[in-house]
Amino acid sequence: MLINVIIVAAIVVACVVIVRGYVARGGKGDCCGGADVVSSHGPKDRDASHYAHAYDVTVTGMSCENCAKRIANAFNERTGTMATVDLAAGVARVRTKEPASTEELQRVVRNAGYGAGAVTEL
Repeated sequence: MLINVIIVAAIVVACVVIVRGYVARGGKGDCCGGADVVSSHGPKDRDASHYAHAYDVTVTGMSCENCAKRIANAFNERTGTMATVDLAAGVARVRTKEPASTEELQRVVRNAGYGAGAVTEL
């Protein structure tokens, strides 16, 4: 009898957690709120030849195009930086006018709310 009560309580708690997450996302199904579309913001200088340094930054925790746009926007808001993000590969291609440190590039990703992995200079 006690085991049945424990099982039912666990199911109720799981249902409450799932419903709260659904409501927190505004009733949308995906990680970024479904209809919440993030606009892409490119850098002011869009000429790739002006950026002498290039890096690939491994990104974890992305699950949709909105995630990729958020990360690209985080880089593109920085002066002297231009970035694109490949969701499928989990990589941000970052171009900079001045050299950038691994820590600096990873910090941009982490500050956007995602995990930052290896940085490869191209």
